[in-house]
Amino acid sequence: MSIIESVGVPLLTVAATLGGGWLVSTRITDHWDQVKKNRDMDLAAAQDFQRLYGEFIAVWKTWNALTSGHTPVTTPEHVGWGCLERATAAEGEIEALLAKVAAERVLTGEEVDVLGGVRQAFKAVRRTIQRGEPLDWWSSGVQPYVAFKSLSTAVSVLLSTTPNTRRRPTVTLAAHNFREITDNRHEISWIETAQRFSLEDRST
Repeated sequence: MSIIESVGVPLLTVAATLGGGWLVSTRITDHWDQVKKNRDMDLAAAQDFQRLYGEFIAVWKTWNALTSGHTPVTTPEHVGWGCLERATAAEGEIEALLAKVAAERVLTGEEVDVLGGVRQAFKAVRRTIQRGEPLDWWSSGVQPYVAFKSLSTAVSVLLSTTPNTRRRPTVTLAAHNFREITDNRHEISWIETAQRFSLEDRST
């Protein structure tokens, strides 16, 4: 056996082993980096939603405390104009967050209904401000308030839970789901959606 053969073969074996190990470790590292990135994005989305929930509560309480004789908010001079701006901004952020979720997750029909329901719930305070009325959720047991809390909890869980698959929806599916989330049918069904979700929870 020549020197080249006696030295070269072991070197090639070592090089192949090291190269294969590097490739495998790199792929594993890339996989876990992506997992961490996805998890960080999920947590950021959940935190954004929870912040907007808090903003909704703050606007509601501020608006109800402003005056006992509410009048419709139609001009910037109205005492409630700032509340209207904040409520509208929160709705805009919710809409953007839902578009992001529709683009990043393969959603079930139930999840679409929950997201569509919470979008409608977030409109409640703006609509009462525009009418010049207090948001009459005077008790923790008032049906719309219970529904709002149930849907908000469900969305928080959805956003903070890593999905079973990280398969992205197609553009067509994402667009379809976002249209379904923003469909006007949720205007009349969002409370029913929350009730259905709660009943399903109790039966499991």
